[in-house]
Amino acid sequence: MNATHTPGSPTAPSGEAPARETVDQSALRADLVARAAGLVERLRAAGGESDARRTVSEELVAEVTDAGLFRVCAPAEFGGYEGNLRTYMDVVAELGRGDGSMAWIAFLANNNASIIAQFPPAARDEVFRNNPDARSIAVLAPTATTTKVDGGFRVSATWGFASGSLYADWALNAAPLDDGAGGTESGLVLIPMSKLRVEDTWFAAGMRGTGSNTVIAEDVFVPDHMAMPLSRLLRFNGLGNQNANPSFRQAFAAQALIVVAAPLLGLAQAALELTLERVTKSSKRISYSSYTDLRDSPAMQMRISHASSLISTGRMSVIGWTDRIVAAAEAREELSVAERAQLRVDLGTALGLLNEAVNQLMFVQGASGFMESNPFQRVWRDFSVGLRHGLVTPEVPADVQALLLLDRDHTGLTPFI
Repeated sequence: MNATHTPGSPTAPSGEAPARETVDQSALRADLVARAAGLVERLRAAGGESDARRTVSEELVAEVTDAGLFRVCAPAEFGGYEGNLRTYMDVVAELGRGDGSMAWIAFLANNNASIIAQFPPAARDEVFRNNPDARSIAVLAPTATTTKVDGGFRVSATWGFASGSLYADWALNAAPLDDGAGGTESGLVLIPMSKLRVEDTWFAAGMRGTGSNTVIAEDVFVPDHMAMPLSRLLRFNGLGNQNANPSFRQAFAAQALIVVAAPLLGLAQAALELTLERVTKSSKRISYSSYTDLRDSPAMQMRISHASSLISTGRMSVIGWTDRIVAAAEAREELSVAERAQLRVDLGTALGLLNEAVNQLMFVQGASGFMESNPFQRVWRDFSVGLRHGLVTPEVPADVQALLLLDRDHTGLTPFI
C-alpha cells in the first residue's frame, strides 16, 4: 500500500526545502490500524512462546514487517508512510493488544525512524535507501565516550536496556559530541548494529521478548553525517524544517515522552478484553461465596465498569496530548515550557489510571490470573515493566511543574520537558 497524499501543504519559510504534498493521515491511520488489528490474535497466540524464549520469533517480526508496520514513520522518498504521531501511536497501541514486546519494538522502530528522518540527507540515504523497514534501538543514557577525529568521531560505550537489540539494523544512541568551542554537548550517533556487540543481559519479569540487552561499542568510527547534536532536536522544529511534512516537525521531547504510552494503552485494553472473555465464556465462581457466576456480583460489576472507565479516561488524556503535539507541528507552533511540563505530569497521571485498571482486573481474574496458562498474567507483567520506563515515571515532572507553578527555578532537572 502506498500512502495516500493530498495537496496543499504550507509554503516553506525562507531557507527551508520547498513544501511538497502531505500525507492523508486519516486514511493512512485507518489502513495501518486495520493491518495491526489483523495480527492481534496471531500475536496473542504466540505470546507465551515469545515470553518463554525471551525473544519474538523471526516469523512474527517478518509478518509485522510485511504489513508495513515498521515503516509507519519512514520518509516517503524511500517507501515509508510518513505517519504522524497520532497515526503511529494508534498502530502501536493496536499491536499492544496482541503482544507487549512486539508493540515495544514497533514503537521504538517508528519513533527512531522519525528522528533519523531529520538527520542529514547522506545519513537518511544510508539507513533507508535499501531498507525502508530499517529498525533501530535508542538509548539516551549518557554512558558513551567520544574522541573527535578527522571526518567524524571514535565512540566507545556500554549502553544498557537497549530494547530491540535482537531485531535492530541500527543503533541511535546518546554520545557526547564536540561542540566546536573546546567542549562537548549531548548528541545522537547512528551506528550499524553489525559494528556493535550485544550482551545477553535482559532477564526481566516482563517485556521479556523486547531483547532489551546491553550493547557495547569498542572504538567505533562514526562519520560526521551520522551524528547530530541533541540540541537541534530539542529546539523548536529542529532539522524538521528540511521537510515540509509536519510529521517531522513534532516536538522531540514531547514526542519521546508520549510514545512510551502507546504499548501500555494496548496492554490495558488487552487486559480488559481478556478479562471479559474469561468471565463471559464460562461461569467463574467467586470462591468462598454463594456466587456461582461472578457476573452476578455487584462488587465485581463495579470493578469491571470502573476499570473500563479508567482505561477510557487514561486513553482520552494520552490521545488528547498526542493530537495537541500534532496540531502544534502542523501550525509551526512551539509548545511552551508550562505546557510541556503539564503534558508530562498528565501523562504520568493517565498511566496511573491504566495501572489501576489493570490491577482491578487482576482482582477480577483472581489468583488463577497468575497461572502461567492464563495470558492475563503476561499482560500484567508486561504492563508493569513498561510502566517503569524512566521517561514516564511521575516524580521528576511533578517537581518541575510544582517549581513552575511556584515561580521557582526548574532548570537542570531534566532536558525532557
